[in-house]
Amino acid sequence: MLKETLQSEVTRLRKAQSLARQHEVFGGLSPAERIEYDERAKRIRELDEELNAAAVFEYAAVQRRHDWNQPSETDTPQNEARQPYRSREKDSTKEYTESLKTVHSPKHRTEE
Repeated sequence: MLKETLQSEVTRLRKAQSLARQHEVFGGLSPAERIEYDERAKRIRELDEELNAAAVFEYAAVQRRHDWNQPSETDTPQNEARQPYRSREKDSTKEYTESLKTVHSPKHRTEE
């Protein structure tokens, strides 16, 4: 609601500035009118800064909500992952178990 109030004030002041410029072009401004014109211009700049700050804050809040609501990254299931070492593990495991079988086999014990 504050933003709407600021925006409506800026709109009203800009219309007054436009009318003052028309009067300046067609007849000039008195010193009092010039002071009012400068004060309105200063107030318009202040309001524009406030509106810009509010817009930046609102954008940051929207961005934070967007980032928060994104789905999380999930790990690739192991059966779908490309892991070339798996085949090496299987081969090395077979060789290791085969070597254990030959060392502990009864045939090998009788020869000793």
